[in-house]
Amino acid sequence: MIFRLSLTLLLAVGCSTPLLASATSPKKISFLLTNDLHGSLEPLARLSTLAKSIRAEADPLTGPPALFILDSGDQFQGTLISNYDEGESLFRAMNAIGYDAAVPGNHDYDFGPIGWLYDKVSPGNTGDNPREVIEKLAGIARFPLLSANTYLKASIRAGNSEIPLDSQCRPTDRTPVDPLDFTRAKQPDFLKPYVILEKAGIRVALIGLDHPATASMTTPENVSDLCFRDVLESYLEVRNSLDGKADVFVLMIHQGNAKNSKEASELAEAIHARRADGVHLVAAGHTHFVHDDLAGGVHVVQDGANGKAYGRVDLFFDPETRTVIQSDTRASVGIPISEQTSVDPEVHAIVTAAKAKIAPLAGRVIGRLATQTQGNRISESALGNLLSDALKAALGTEIALMNTGGIRAPLPAGEIRYEDLFRVLPFQNQAVIIGKMPWSTLKAALETAIQTCGRYGTLALSGLKIRYSRNCGTGTQARDLDPEARLLRVETQSGRVLYDRSNGQEISGSETFSLATLDFLAAGGSGYKMLAGVEVSSTPGIHRELIVEALVKNPSLFQTGLDGRFSNTSGQ
Repeated sequence: MIFRLSLTLLLAVGCSTPLLASATSPKKISFLLTNDLHGSLEPLARLSTLAKSIRAEADPLTGPPALFILDSGDQFQGTLISNYDEGESLFRAMNAIGYDAAVPGNHDYDFGPIGWLYDKVSPGNTGDNPREVIEKLAGIARFPLLSANTYLKASIRAGNSEIPLDSQCRPTDRTPVDPLDFTRAKQPDFLKPYVILEKAGIRVALIGLDHPATASMTTPENVSDLCFRDVLESYLEVRNSLDGKADVFVLMIHQGNAKNSKEASELAEAIHARRADGVHLVAAGHTHFVHDDLAGGVHVVQDGANGKAYGRVDLFFDPETRTVIQSDTRASVGIPISEQTSVDPEVHAIVTAAKAKIAPLAGRVIGRLATQTQGNRISESALGNLLSDALKAALGTEIALMNTGGIRAPLPAGEIRYEDLFRVLPFQNQAVIIGKMPWSTLKAALETAIQTCGRYGTLALSGLKIRYSRNCGTGTQARDLDPEARLLRVETQSGRVLYDRSNGQEISGSETFSLATLDFLAAGGSGYKMLAGVEVSSTPGIHRELIVEALVKNPSLFQTGLDGRFSNTSGQ
Protein backbone atom coordinates (compact mmCIF):
# COMPACT_ATOMS: atom_id res chain seq x y z
CA MET A 1 0.00 0.00 0.00
CA ILE A 2 1.26 3.55 -0.83
CA PHE A 3 0.73 4.74 2.73
CA ARG A 4 2.79 1.96 4.32
CA LEU A 5 5.59 2.29 1.72
CA SER A 6 5.85 6.04 2.31
CA LEU A 7 6.01 5.52 6.06
CA THR A 8 8.81 2.95 5.64
CA LEU A 9 10.88 5.30 3.48
CA LEU A 10 10.47 8.19 5.89
CA LEU A 11 11.61 6.07 8.79
CA ALA A 12 14.56 4.75 6.80
CA VAL A 13 15.94 8.24 6.10
CA GLY A 14 15.44 9.30 9.70
CA CYS A 15 12.97 12.04 8.91
CA SER A 16 12.44 14.25 11.93
CA THR A 17 9.48 16.15 10.46
CA PRO A 18 6.13 15.10 12.01
CA LEU A 19 4.10 12.89 9.69
CA LEU A 20 0.86 14.46 8.52
CA ALA A 21 -2.24 13.02 6.95
CA SER A 22 -2.34 13.36 3.19
CA ALA A 23 -5.00 13.02 0.55
CA THR A 24 -3.85 9.45 -0.09
CA SER A 25 -3.59 8.41 3.58
CA PRO A 26 -6.24 6.00 4.88
CA LYS A 27 -9.09 7.78 6.64
CA LYS A 28 -10.22 6.54 10.04
CA ILE A 29 -13.93 6.00 10.60
CA SER A 30 -14.76 5.53 14.27
CA PHE A 31 -17.90 3.99 15.74
CA LEU A 32 -19.01 4.38 19.33
CA LEU A 33 -21.54 1.61 19.91
CA THR A 34 -24.17 0.86 22.54
CA ASN A 35 -27.03 -1.61 22.77
CA ASP A 36 -29.73 -2.59 25.26
CA LEU A 37 -29.45 0.55 27.39
CA HIS A 38 -32.81 -0.40 28.94
CA GLY A 39 -33.40 3.02 30.41
CA SER A 40 -29.93 3.41 31.97
CA LEU A 41 -29.97 7.18 31.77
CA GLU A 42 -27.29 8.08 34.31
CA PRO A 43 -24.27 6.47 32.53
CA LEU A 44 -25.05 8.55 29.44
CA ALA A 45 -23.67 11.68 31.13
CA ARG A 46 -20.24 9.99 31.13
CA LEU A 47 -20.70 8.42 27.70
CA SER A 48 -21.20 11.93 26.35
CA THR A 49 -17.78 12.94 27.70
CA LEU A 50 -16.22 9.89 26.05
CA ALA A 51 -17.83 10.80 22.74
CA LYS A 52 -16.40 14.30 22.93
CA SER A 53 -12.93 12.93 23.60
CA ILE A 54 -13.13 10.68 20.51
CA ARG A 55 -14.24 13.61 18.36
CA ALA A 56 -11.22 15.56 19.60
CA GLU A 57 -8.74 12.89 18.53
CA ALA A 58 -6.35 13.78 15.70
CA ASP A 59 -4.10 11.02 14.43
CA PRO A 60 -1.11 12.53 12.55
CA LEU A 61 -1.42 9.88 9.83
CA THR A 62 -5.17 9.47 9.42
CA GLY A 63 -6.35 12.87 10.61
CA PRO A 64 -9.42 13.43 12.81
CA PRO A 65 -11.86 10.50 12.90
CA ALA A 66 -15.27 10.53 11.32
CA LEU A 67 -17.28 9.48 14.40
CA PHE A 68 -20.60 7.68 14.25
CA ILE A 69 -22.57 6.96 17.46
CA LEU A 70 -25.03 4.09 17.07
CA ASP A 71 -27.41 2.10 19.27
CA SER A 72 -28.70 -1.37 18.41
CA GLY A 73 -32.00 -1.49 20.26
CA ASP A 74 -33.96 -1.53 23.53
CA GLN A 75 -33.09 2.02 24.47
CA PHE A 76 -35.65 3.16 27.01
CA GLN A 77 -37.49 0.26 28.69
CA GLY A 78 -36.17 -0.94 32.04
CA THR A 79 -35.67 1.69 34.77
CA LEU A 80 -38.08 3.84 36.72
CA ILE A 81 -36.27 7.04 35.71
CA SER A 82 -36.77 6.22 32.03
CA ASN A 83 -40.14 4.48 32.12
CA TYR A 84 -41.76 7.25 34.18
CA ASP A 85 -41.48 9.70 31.28
CA GLU A 86 -41.64 6.89 28.71
CA GLY A 87 -38.15 7.39 27.33
CA GLU A 88 -38.32 11.14 26.74
CA SER A 89 -35.37 12.03 29.02
CA LEU A 90 -33.29 9.20 27.59
CA PHE A 91 -33.88 10.30 24.00
CA ARG A 92 -33.06 13.91 24.89
CA ALA A 93 -29.80 12.65 26.38
CA MET A 94 -29.10 10.70 23.18
CA ASN A 95 -29.69 13.91 21.24
CA ALA A 96 -27.20 15.77 23.43
CA ILE A 97 -24.59 13.03 22.95
CA GLY A 98 -25.04 13.20 19.19
CA TYR A 99 -26.30 9.74 18.26
CA ASP A 100 -26.45 9.23 14.51
CA ALA A 101 -28.96 6.36 14.36
CA ALA A 102 -30.72 3.71 16.46
CA VAL A 103 -32.64 0.50 15.87
CA PRO A 104 -35.83 0.03 17.92
CA GLY A 105 -35.54 -3.25 19.82
CA ASN A 106 -38.45 -5.47 20.76
CA HIS A 107 -38.94 -3.74 24.12
CA ASP A 108 -39.21 -0.34 22.47
CA TYR A 109 -42.65 -1.48 21.34
CA ASP A 110 -43.73 -2.26 24.92
CA PHE A 111 -45.16 1.15 25.72
CA GLY A 112 -48.19 1.54 23.47
CA PRO A 113 -50.36 4.61 24.15
CA ILE A 114 -49.00 7.55 26.16
CA GLY A 115 -49.39 7.07 29.92
CA TRP A 116 -46.65 5.42 31.96
CA LEU A 117 -48.96 2.80 33.50
CA TYR A 118 -50.99 2.28 30.32
CA ASP A 119 -49.03 0.22 27.83
CA LYS A 120 -51.54 -1.33 25.47
CA VAL A 121 -54.85 -0.36 23.93
CA SER A 122 -57.77 -1.46 26.06
CA PRO A 123 -60.54 -3.46 24.38
CA GLY A 124 -63.00 -1.07 22.76
CA ASN A 125 -60.66 1.95 22.82
CA THR A 126 -60.23 2.00 19.07
CA GLY A 127 -59.10 5.63 19.10
CA ASP A 128 -55.94 4.84 21.07
CA ASN A 129 -52.66 4.51 19.18
CA PRO A 130 -50.73 1.31 20.02
CA ARG A 131 -47.43 2.98 19.02
CA GLU A 132 -48.07 6.47 20.36
CA VAL A 133 -44.99 6.48 22.62
CA ILE A 134 -42.42 5.33 20.08
CA GLU A 135 -43.85 7.69 17.47
CA LYS A 136 -43.53 10.58 19.95
CA LEU A 137 -39.92 9.63 20.66
CA ALA A 138 -39.15 9.41 16.95
CA GLY A 139 -40.37 13.00 16.71
CA ILE A 140 -38.10 14.07 19.59
CA ALA A 141 -35.02 12.24 18.24
CA ARG A 142 -32.55 14.19 16.13
CA PHE A 143 -31.47 10.86 14.64
CA PRO A 144 -33.43 8.31 12.61
CA LEU A 145 -34.91 5.05 13.89
CA LEU A 146 -33.91 2.35 11.42
CA SER A 147 -35.49 -0.96 10.48
CA ALA A 148 -35.51 -2.38 6.98
CA ASN A 149 -37.54 -5.48 7.87
CA THR A 150 -40.57 -3.96 9.65
CA TYR A 151 -43.71 -3.75 7.50
CA LEU A 152 -47.40 -3.02 7.73
CA LYS A 153 -48.97 -6.41 7.04
CA ALA A 154 -51.91 -5.00 5.10
CA SER A 155 -49.59 -3.37 2.54
CA ILE A 156 -47.97 -6.65 1.44
CA ARG A 157 -49.50 -8.28 -1.60
CA ALA A 158 -49.06 -11.44 -3.62
CA GLY A 159 -49.84 -10.17 -7.09
CA ASN A 160 -52.94 -8.05 -6.46
CA SER A 161 -54.19 -10.17 -3.58
CA GLU A 162 -53.92 -9.43 0.12
CA ILE A 163 -52.54 -12.51 1.89
CA PRO A 164 -52.90 -13.33 5.61
CA LEU A 165 -49.43 -13.12 7.15
CA ASP A 166 -47.84 -14.18 10.41
CA SER A 167 -45.63 -11.92 12.52
CA GLN A 168 -42.59 -12.72 10.34
CA CYS A 169 -44.25 -11.72 7.05
CA ARG A 170 -44.93 -15.32 5.99
CA PRO A 171 -48.24 -16.61 4.58
CA THR A 172 -50.25 -18.22 7.37
CA ASP A 173 -52.60 -20.62 5.60
CA ARG A 174 -51.38 -21.37 2.10
CA THR A 175 -48.60 -20.72 -0.39
CA PRO A 176 -49.73 -17.91 -2.71
CA VAL A 177 -49.56 -18.36 -6.47
CA ASP A 178 -47.56 -15.14 -6.82
CA PRO A 179 -44.54 -14.27 -4.65
CA LEU A 180 -44.98 -11.68 -1.92
CA ASP A 181 -44.31 -8.20 -3.28
CA PHE A 182 -42.29 -6.11 -0.85
CA THR A 183 -41.42 -3.44 -3.42
CA ARG A 184 -44.78 -1.75 -2.89
CA ALA A 185 -45.12 -2.65 0.80
CA LYS A 186 -45.17 0.12 3.36
CA GLN A 187 -43.31 0.63 6.62
CA PRO A 188 -44.48 2.61 9.65
CA ASP A 189 -43.88 6.33 9.14
CA PHE A 190 -41.55 6.63 12.15
CA LEU A 191 -39.03 4.17 10.65
CA LYS A 192 -36.49 4.39 7.85
CA PRO A 193 -34.85 1.29 6.35
CA TYR A 194 -31.46 3.00 6.16
CA VAL A 195 -29.68 6.33 6.20
CA ILE A 196 -26.56 7.45 4.33
CA LEU A 197 -24.39 9.93 6.21
CA GLU A 198 -21.28 11.58 4.82
CA LYS A 199 -18.42 12.50 7.12
CA ALA A 200 -14.85 13.39 6.13
CA GLY A 201 -15.84 12.76 2.53
CA ILE A 202 -16.86 9.15 3.24
CA ARG A 203 -20.42 7.98 2.58
CA VAL A 204 -21.53 5.55 5.28
CA ALA A 205 -24.77 3.59 4.88
CA LEU A 206 -26.38 2.55 8.15
CA ILE A 207 -28.94 -0.23 7.59
CA GLY A 208 -31.18 -1.30 10.49
CA LEU A 209 -32.91 -4.60 11.23
CA ASP A 210 -35.27 -5.56 14.01
CA HIS A 211 -35.35 -9.06 15.49
CA PRO A 212 -37.66 -11.21 13.32
CA ALA A 213 -39.29 -12.58 16.50
CA THR A 214 -40.09 -9.11 17.86
CA ALA A 215 -43.83 -9.78 18.01
CA SER A 216 -43.35 -12.66 20.47
CA MET A 217 -41.09 -10.58 22.73
CA THR A 218 -43.17 -7.47 23.28
CA THR A 219 -46.81 -6.57 23.96
CA PRO A 220 -48.51 -8.35 21.04
CA GLU A 221 -51.36 -5.84 20.77
CA ASN A 222 -48.88 -3.05 19.96
CA VAL A 223 -47.49 -4.78 16.86
CA SER A 224 -50.43 -6.91 15.68
CA ASP A 225 -50.59 -5.02 12.38
CA LEU A 226 -46.82 -5.30 11.79
CA CYS A 227 -44.60 -8.10 10.60
CA PHE A 228 -40.83 -8.51 10.79
CA ARG A 229 -39.37 -9.96 7.63
CA ASP A 230 -36.44 -12.36 7.22
CA VAL A 231 -33.26 -10.46 8.08
CA LEU A 232 -31.06 -11.77 5.26
CA GLU A 233 -33.60 -11.05 2.54
CA SER A 234 -34.30 -7.60 3.95
CA TYR A 235 -30.66 -6.61 4.30
CA LEU A 236 -29.58 -7.79 0.86
CA GLU A 237 -32.51 -6.09 -0.83
CA VAL A 238 -31.51 -2.74 0.68
CA ARG A 239 -27.77 -3.32 0.27
CA ASN A 240 -28.13 -4.15 -3.43
CA SER A 241 -30.19 -1.01 -4.00
CA LEU A 242 -27.37 1.17 -2.61
CA ASP A 243 -24.59 0.20 -5.02
CA GLY A 244 -22.69 3.34 -5.98
CA LYS A 245 -24.50 5.43 -3.37
CA ALA A 246 -22.29 4.65 -0.33
CA ASP A 247 -18.73 3.59 0.41
CA VAL A 248 -19.11 1.83 3.77
CA PHE A 249 -21.98 -0.42 4.88
CA VAL A 250 -22.84 -0.96 8.53
CA LEU A 251 -25.56 -3.34 9.69
CA MET A 252 -27.27 -2.39 12.96
CA ILE A 253 -29.36 -5.30 14.22
CA HIS A 254 -31.28 -6.11 17.38
CA GLN A 255 -30.27 -9.76 17.20
CA GLY A 256 -26.93 -10.91 18.60
CA ASN A 257 -24.75 -13.82 19.56
CA ALA A 258 -25.32 -15.64 22.84
CA LYS A 259 -23.65 -18.37 24.87
CA ASN A 260 -24.65 -21.24 22.63
CA SER A 261 -25.77 -19.48 19.46
CA LYS A 262 -24.32 -17.06 16.93
CA GLU A 263 -27.28 -15.63 15.07
CA ALA A 264 -25.61 -12.31 14.20
CA SER A 265 -22.41 -13.99 13.03
CA GLU A 266 -24.35 -16.48 10.91
CA LEU A 267 -26.12 -13.57 9.25
CA ALA A 268 -22.80 -11.84 8.52
CA GLU A 269 -21.45 -15.04 6.96
CA ALA A 270 -24.60 -15.44 4.86
CA ILE A 271 -24.27 -11.86 3.61
CA HIS A 272 -20.60 -12.44 2.77
CA ALA A 273 -21.49 -15.60 0.85
CA ARG A 274 -23.84 -13.57 -1.37
CA ARG A 275 -21.43 -10.68 -1.90
CA ALA A 276 -17.96 -10.13 -0.44
CA ASP A 277 -18.48 -6.37 -0.12
CA GLY A 278 -21.91 -6.74 1.45
CA VAL A 279 -21.13 -5.39 4.92
CA HIS A 280 -18.13 -3.90 6.73
CA LEU A 281 -19.34 -3.95 10.35
CA VAL A 282 -22.21 -5.57 12.27
CA ALA A 283 -23.34 -3.76 15.43
CA ALA A 284 -25.61 -6.19 17.29
CA GLY A 285 -27.87 -6.20 20.35
CA HIS A 286 -30.62 -8.06 22.22
CA THR A 287 -28.78 -10.92 23.96
CA HIS A 288 -26.90 -8.74 26.51
CA PHE A 289 -23.64 -10.56 25.76
CA VAL A 290 -20.27 -8.97 25.06
CA HIS A 291 -18.63 -10.34 21.93
CA ASP A 292 -16.31 -9.48 19.06
CA ASP A 293 -16.62 -12.25 16.51
CA LEU A 294 -15.00 -12.32 13.08
CA ALA A 295 -17.53 -13.67 10.56
CA GLY A 296 -16.99 -13.48 6.84
CA GLY A 297 -14.01 -11.25 7.55
CA VAL A 298 -16.27 -8.74 9.33
CA HIS A 299 -16.32 -7.80 13.01
CA VAL A 300 -19.64 -8.67 14.67
CA VAL A 301 -19.73 -6.79 17.96
CA GLN A 302 -22.00 -6.34 20.97
CA ASP A 303 -21.44 -4.56 24.27
CA GLY A 304 -23.48 -6.07 27.09
CA ALA A 305 -26.41 -4.11 28.45
CA ASN A 306 -27.76 -1.53 30.89
CA GLY A 307 -25.30 1.25 30.10
CA LYS A 308 -22.38 -0.50 31.78
CA ALA A 309 -20.13 -0.54 28.72
CA TYR A 310 -19.68 0.62 25.16
CA GLY A 311 -17.82 -0.49 22.07
CA ARG A 312 -15.30 1.27 19.85
CA VAL A 313 -14.60 0.12 16.31
CA ASP A 314 -12.21 1.89 13.91
CA LEU A 315 -12.46 1.17 10.20
CA PHE A 316 -9.83 2.43 7.75
CA PHE A 317 -10.86 3.68 4.34
CA ASP A 318 -8.56 4.00 1.33
CA PRO A 319 -9.59 7.23 -0.46
CA GLU A 320 -7.85 6.18 -3.68
CA THR A 321 -9.59 2.84 -4.14
CA ARG A 322 -12.71 3.94 -2.22
CA THR A 323 -12.64 0.69 -0.24
CA VAL A 324 -12.44 -0.35 3.39
CA ILE A 325 -9.13 -1.92 4.44
CA GLN A 326 -10.93 -4.69 6.30
CA SER A 327 -7.78 -6.31 7.70
CA ASP A 328 -6.85 -3.08 9.51
CA THR A 329 -10.11 -2.89 11.50
CA ARG A 330 -9.59 -2.33 15.24
CA ALA A 331 -12.34 -3.33 17.66
CA SER A 332 -12.65 -2.99 21.43
CA VAL A 333 -15.87 -4.24 23.02
CA GLY A 334 -17.39 -4.17 26.50
CA ILE A 335 -15.34 -1.13 27.53
CA PRO A 336 -16.59 -0.18 31.03
CA ILE A 337 -18.03 3.30 31.45
CA SER A 338 -15.90 4.29 34.42
CA GLU A 339 -17.31 6.37 37.24
CA GLN A 340 -14.00 8.24 37.12
CA THR A 341 -15.04 9.74 33.77
CA SER A 342 -16.38 13.26 34.21
CA VAL A 343 -20.04 13.92 33.49
CA ASP A 344 -21.18 16.09 30.64
CA PRO A 345 -23.08 19.07 32.13
CA GLU A 346 -25.86 19.09 29.50
CA VAL A 347 -26.70 15.40 29.91
CA HIS A 348 -26.23 15.58 33.70
CA ALA A 349 -28.89 18.32 33.84
CA ILE A 350 -31.33 16.03 32.00
CA VAL A 351 -30.61 13.22 34.47
CA THR A 352 -31.01 15.47 37.51
CA ALA A 353 -34.40 16.76 36.36
CA ALA A 354 -35.65 13.22 35.66
CA LYS A 355 -34.51 11.95 39.08
CA ALA A 356 -36.33 14.77 40.86
CA LYS A 357 -39.63 13.76 39.23
CA ILE A 358 -39.50 10.16 40.46
CA ALA A 359 -38.00 10.72 43.93
CA PRO A 360 -41.21 10.30 46.02
CA LEU A 361 -42.26 7.11 44.24
CA ALA A 362 -38.75 5.66 43.99
CA GLY A 363 -38.12 5.93 47.74
CA ARG A 364 -41.22 4.11 48.96
CA VAL A 365 -40.14 1.27 51.30
CA ILE A 366 -41.85 -2.08 50.66
CA GLY A 367 -39.87 -4.50 52.87
CA ARG A 368 -36.50 -5.99 53.78
CA LEU A 369 -34.32 -8.86 52.54
CA ALA A 370 -31.67 -10.66 54.57
CA THR A 371 -29.44 -11.35 51.54
CA GLN A 372 -29.28 -10.37 47.89
CA THR A 373 -31.71 -12.48 45.88
CA GLN A 374 -31.04 -13.50 42.27
CA GLY A 375 -33.13 -14.71 39.38
CA ASN A 376 -32.28 -17.49 36.92
CA ARG A 377 -33.54 -17.82 33.35
CA ILE A 378 -33.44 -21.63 33.16
CA SER A 379 -33.58 -23.00 36.71
CA GLU A 380 -35.30 -22.44 40.04
CA SER A 381 -34.30 -19.20 41.73
CA ALA A 382 -35.05 -17.60 45.05
CA LEU A 383 -36.21 -14.43 43.32
CA GLY A 384 -38.49 -16.32 40.95
CA ASN A 385 -40.00 -18.11 43.94
CA LEU A 386 -40.51 -14.86 45.85
CA LEU A 387 -42.22 -13.08 42.97
CA SER A 388 -44.44 -15.96 41.86
CA ASP A 389 -45.49 -16.56 45.49
CA ALA A 390 -46.37 -12.88 45.79
CA LEU A 391 -48.39 -12.95 42.57
CA LYS A 392 -50.28 -16.03 43.75
CA ALA A 393 -50.96 -14.38 47.11
CA ALA A 394 -52.11 -11.17 45.45
CA LEU A 395 -54.66 -12.91 43.23
CA GLY A 396 -55.66 -15.82 45.47
CA THR A 397 -55.27 -18.56 42.84
CA GLU A 398 -54.09 -22.16 43.16
CA ILE A 399 -51.10 -21.66 40.84
CA ALA A 400 -49.03 -18.74 39.53
CA LEU A 401 -46.68 -18.68 36.52
CA MET A 402 -44.26 -15.94 35.49
CA ASN A 403 -41.80 -15.77 32.59
CA THR A 404 -38.26 -15.59 33.97
CA GLY A 405 -37.16 -13.45 31.01
CA GLY A 406 -39.18 -10.64 32.59
CA ILE A 407 -37.13 -10.76 35.82
CA ARG A 408 -34.42 -8.28 34.91
CA ALA A 409 -32.27 -7.64 38.00
CA PRO A 410 -31.50 -9.00 41.50
CA LEU A 411 -33.01 -7.59 44.68
CA PRO A 412 -30.35 -6.21 47.04
CA ALA A 413 -29.98 -7.09 50.70
CA GLY A 414 -31.47 -4.70 53.23
CA GLU A 415 -34.30 -2.24 52.80
CA ILE A 416 -36.22 -2.75 49.56
CA ARG A 417 -37.66 0.33 47.95
CA TYR A 418 -40.08 0.67 45.05
CA GLU A 419 -37.28 1.53 42.63
CA ASP A 420 -35.43 -1.67 43.58
CA LEU A 421 -38.43 -3.79 42.67
CA PHE A 422 -39.00 -1.76 39.53
CA ARG A 423 -35.53 -2.72 38.30
CA VAL A 424 -36.56 -6.35 38.75
CA LEU A 425 -39.97 -5.97 37.06
CA PRO A 426 -39.77 -3.00 34.67
CA PHE A 427 -42.43 -4.22 32.27
CA GLN A 428 -45.99 -3.01 32.58
CA ASN A 429 -47.59 -6.41 31.97
CA GLN A 430 -51.09 -6.85 33.30
CA ALA A 431 -51.73 -9.67 35.74
CA VAL A 432 -54.52 -11.98 34.59
CA ILE A 433 -56.55 -14.71 36.25
CA ILE A 434 -57.39 -17.81 34.23
CA GLY A 435 -60.20 -19.37 36.21
CA LYS A 436 -60.17 -22.70 34.39
CA MET A 437 -56.72 -23.68 33.15
CA PRO A 438 -56.94 -27.25 31.76
CA TRP A 439 -54.28 -29.67 32.99
CA SER A 440 -53.45 -30.59 29.38
CA THR A 441 -52.50 -26.96 28.63
CA LEU A 442 -50.67 -26.46 31.90
CA LYS A 443 -48.67 -29.64 31.32
CA ALA A 444 -47.70 -28.48 27.81
CA ALA A 445 -46.43 -25.21 29.28
CA LEU A 446 -44.35 -27.07 31.86
CA GLU A 447 -42.91 -29.34 29.15
CA THR A 448 -41.84 -26.25 27.22
CA ALA A 449 -40.39 -24.64 30.35
CA ILE A 450 -38.08 -27.56 31.12
CA GLN A 451 -36.52 -27.68 27.63
CA THR A 452 -34.78 -24.32 27.63
CA CYS A 453 -31.05 -24.07 28.17
CA GLY A 454 -31.12 -20.35 27.45
CA ARG A 455 -32.94 -19.98 24.14
CA TYR A 456 -35.86 -18.46 26.05
CA GLY A 457 -36.76 -18.03 29.71
CA THR A 458 -38.30 -20.84 31.71
CA LEU A 459 -41.23 -20.35 34.10
CA ALA A 460 -41.10 -19.22 37.71
CA LEU A 461 -43.95 -21.01 39.45
CA SER A 462 -45.88 -21.09 42.69
CA GLY A 463 -48.32 -23.74 43.92
CA LEU A 464 -46.56 -26.60 42.13
CA LYS A 465 -43.53 -28.80 42.64
CA ILE A 466 -42.05 -30.47 39.59
CA ARG A 467 -39.14 -32.78 38.83
CA TYR A 468 -37.68 -33.13 35.36
CA SER A 469 -34.63 -34.32 33.44
CA ARG A 470 -32.73 -31.98 31.11
CA ASN A 471 -29.22 -32.03 29.66
CA CYS A 472 -27.88 -28.70 28.38
CA GLY A 473 -24.39 -30.12 27.82
CA THR A 474 -21.08 -28.44 28.58
CA GLY A 475 -18.14 -27.03 26.68
CA THR A 476 -18.30 -27.63 22.94
CA GLN A 477 -21.39 -29.80 23.50
CA ALA A 478 -23.34 -26.98 25.17
CA ARG A 479 -26.68 -26.11 23.58
CA ASP A 480 -29.46 -23.63 24.13
CA LEU A 481 -32.32 -26.15 24.03
CA ASP A 482 -32.80 -29.78 25.02
CA PRO A 483 -35.76 -31.14 23.03
CA GLU A 484 -35.33 -34.49 24.81
CA ALA A 485 -36.02 -33.01 28.27
CA ARG A 486 -38.58 -35.07 30.19
CA LEU A 487 -41.17 -34.10 32.76
CA LEU A 488 -40.95 -36.69 35.56
CA ARG A 489 -43.35 -35.66 38.31
CA VAL A 490 -45.76 -32.82 39.09
CA GLU A 491 -47.55 -32.31 42.37
CA THR A 492 -49.42 -29.47 44.01
CA GLN A 493 -48.12 -27.49 46.95
CA SER A 494 -50.30 -29.64 49.21
CA GLY A 495 -48.73 -32.85 47.85
CA ARG A 496 -51.41 -34.06 45.45
CA VAL A 497 -49.78 -35.87 42.52
CA LEU A 498 -50.90 -34.60 39.12
CA TYR A 499 -48.42 -36.54 37.01
CA ASP A 500 -45.83 -39.28 37.61
CA ARG A 501 -43.97 -40.60 34.59
CA SER A 502 -42.49 -43.56 36.49
CA ASN A 503 -45.83 -45.27 37.13
CA GLY A 504 -48.05 -43.71 34.46
CA GLN A 505 -50.15 -41.78 36.98
CA GLU A 506 -51.85 -38.67 35.57
CA ILE A 507 -55.03 -36.71 36.22
CA SER A 508 -57.55 -36.05 33.47
CA GLY A 509 -56.42 -33.53 30.87
CA SER A 510 -59.72 -31.68 31.24
CA GLU A 511 -59.34 -31.06 34.99
CA THR A 512 -58.89 -27.34 35.60
CA PHE A 513 -57.06 -25.03 38.02
CA SER A 514 -57.24 -21.35 38.84
CA LEU A 515 -54.06 -19.74 37.64
CA ALA A 516 -52.47 -16.30 37.90
CA THR A 517 -50.07 -15.16 35.20
CA LEU A 518 -49.16 -12.20 32.98
CA ASP A 519 -51.00 -11.08 29.88
CA PHE A 520 -47.73 -11.56 27.96
CA LEU A 521 -47.77 -15.29 28.73
CA ALA A 522 -51.52 -15.58 28.35
CA ALA A 523 -51.09 -14.26 24.80
CA GLY A 524 -48.53 -16.98 24.03
CA GLY A 525 -45.42 -14.83 24.51
CA SER A 526 -41.84 -16.10 24.88
CA GLY A 527 -42.70 -19.29 23.01
CA TYR A 528 -45.55 -20.43 25.30
CA LYS A 529 -48.03 -20.55 22.43
CA MET A 530 -50.16 -23.20 24.10
CA LEU A 531 -51.38 -20.56 26.58
CA ALA A 532 -52.80 -18.34 23.84
CA GLY A 533 -56.54 -18.64 23.61
CA VAL A 534 -57.17 -19.92 27.15
CA GLU A 535 -60.03 -17.83 28.50
CA VAL A 536 -59.00 -15.02 30.86
CA SER A 537 -61.45 -14.54 33.72
CA SER A 538 -60.24 -11.12 34.87
CA THR A 539 -57.42 -8.59 34.56
CA PRO A 540 -56.88 -7.08 38.03
CA GLY A 541 -54.05 -4.67 37.16
CA ILE A 542 -50.33 -4.31 36.48
CA HIS A 543 -48.54 -7.33 37.94
CA ARG A 544 -45.73 -5.32 39.53
CA GLU A 545 -48.12 -3.05 41.41
CA LEU A 546 -50.10 -6.05 42.70
CA ILE A 547 -46.88 -7.76 43.80
CA VAL A 548 -45.78 -4.61 45.65
CA GLU A 549 -49.01 -4.51 47.62
CA ALA A 550 -48.81 -8.24 48.41
CA LEU A 551 -45.27 -7.82 49.74
CA VAL A 552 -46.23 -4.83 51.87
CA LYS A 553 -49.11 -6.78 53.41
CA ASN A 554 -47.16 -10.04 53.80
CA PRO A 555 -43.53 -9.40 54.85
CA SER A 556 -43.08 -13.17 55.28
CA LEU A 557 -43.04 -13.44 51.46
CA PHE A 558 -39.53 -11.95 51.50
CA GLN A 559 -37.84 -15.36 51.50
CA THR A 560 -34.37 -15.87 50.04
CA GLY A 561 -33.98 -19.63 49.56
CA LEU A 562 -34.76 -22.50 47.21
CA ASP A 563 -37.28 -25.20 48.10
CA GLY A 564 -36.88 -27.64 45.20
CA ARG A 565 -40.11 -26.71 43.46
CA PHE A 566 -38.38 -26.81 40.03
CA SER A 567 -35.84 -29.61 40.28
CA ASN A 568 -33.65 -31.01 37.49
CA THR A 569 -32.68 -34.56 38.45
CA SER A 570 -29.84 -34.69 35.89
CA GLY A 571 -28.20 -31.58 37.33
CA GLN A 572 -27.51 -30.06 33.90
